[in-house]
Amino acid sequence: MRRLLYTLLIIVAVLTTSCTYNQDMNREHQSNDTIYTSKAAMEIYDYNPERALLILDSAEIVGNLSHDRASYYRAKVLTMTFEGIYLDSAQNICVNLLNSNYIKNVDNHESVLDLLVSISRRKQSYEQWLKWSTEKADLCRKQGDDVEALRTEAEIGVILAYLGRQDEGLEKLDDVINQLDGIRKFNEMDACIIALRRKVDVLSEFERNDEIIQVAKKIIDKTDDYEENFDEINDGSFRQPSDANIPDYCEFYRVKAYAYLARAYSETTDKISARYYLTMFENSRYGQTVDGRMMISSTWCKMGDYDKMLAIYDEVESYLKDDTINENYSIMLHNRAIAAEASGQFKKAYNYMKRHADLSQLINYQIQQSTANEHAAKYRAQEQEIEINRQTIQNRMMNYVLLIMLIAMMSFIFLYNHSVVQKKRLAEKNNALSKLIDASIKQNNKDDIRLYDACRMLREQPDMKIADIAKKIGLSPRAMQKLFQEQYGMSPTEYRVSHTV
Repeated sequence: MRRLLYTLLIIVAVLTTSCTYNQDMNREHQSNDTIYTSKAAMEIYDYNPERALLILDSAEIVGNLSHDRASYYRAKVLTMTFEGIYLDSAQNICVNLLNSNYIKNVDNHESVLDLLVSISRRKQSYEQWLKWSTEKADLCRKQGDDVEALRTEAEIGVILAYLGRQDEGLEKLDDVINQLDGIRKFNEMDACIIALRRKVDVLSEFERNDEIIQVAKKIIDKTDDYEENFDEINDGSFRQPSDANIPDYCEFYRVKAYAYLARAYSETTDKISARYYLTMFENSRYGQTVDGRMMISSTWCKMGDYDKMLAIYDEVESYLKDDTINENYSIMLHNRAIAAEASGQFKKAYNYMKRHADLSQLINYQIQQSTANEHAAKYRAQEQEIEINRQTIQNRMMNYVLLIMLIAMMSFIFLYNHSVVQKKRLAEKNNALSKLIDASIKQNNKDDIRLYDACRMLREQPDMKIADIAKKIGLSPRAMQKLFQEQYGMSPTEYRVSHTV
């Protein structure tokens, strides 16, 4: 009995170890190193996204990040880096998060929708862009954050315009601007400036330059008002810059407005105003950076000041070096061709335009190749998921088999023990009856001489068959069996066994 219990304990221990191993066999444990945090990943993701993804994986393994939180950060890295080739993967992650408990937290829900909006914007997937922006605006309204809802509705106005619903989009933008305009609080003012900038984007798309001028000047008026009266306008909202950063904040939007005005005036006959705002732009800190000068180069081209534009391009190319397979370089080649044609250098213009066409084709091929790689990655991921599911099912079936074996083993042990106990009880009962029978015989209580003789022969002649004993006392084996059972409550065989144990 003790051996059986030991065996049972060993079996249970083996099964438990097997189940635990099956669950953890695909996970590589690492030490709980503090470098594996979301903060560490987000500090480097813009220039080393591969390392950032590895840190996020490690942070999840060591328990510093939950699976959903790690997934969100992965989607963010995939969205902001890799030149947009993993946008579909990032979108799938976000959609899965929307169907999880992660978004029970309202801030998480809004963050995921923000990421989906950004992904759709970069993919120029207008229907998806509209869907996620509408969901975010509704969520903000439900939470009572009307200003954030208006920010999002301004973006919806842009999307509607890009979908061909130009008047509806501009009407939406005007409605947002009218609700925010005149409220001298930072949050509302900042949202109004964003809406004004978005309106400029729509108007530029449809070359409505006169209206751009009015909107851009309004942006300048708002930034001037804030810079002069920031104590009155500040409201303590989280977007509000510190006192030290207010000049930078105002300059950023003011310089953007200068660029809008310069571009708009360059399309009109008022070239003097265009040059005035070009000068204002270039005298700003941003206008003196390479990015700022590159941004304004197309306006110099429209103004016909090709020398200015080419000087900017020469400077930019010195920074690019061999990194010339990009959209900016393609634009530079196109504008160089325009400048060469304007100066009568037609052969040079042809070469620039040919290089521009070849580079555009190459960039398009790379985009297609990236898309193909993305599909291949999805296929590999799907194959891996199928294999993981197969292994999971196999492990689960093995666990079921082991569980059934354990149940069967325990059932066998239980039945065996039950049988042993029952036999022991029966033997004890038979021994007690045998003693009673023997005591009765010793007292010459011979109710039936035949049974007396039968008992004697059963005791004294253990090798004699029951049938032969029955014949000697003049009974059939069946009759002897019946009579013995009625008289003594046990069979002849049980009586004999009780005297041989």
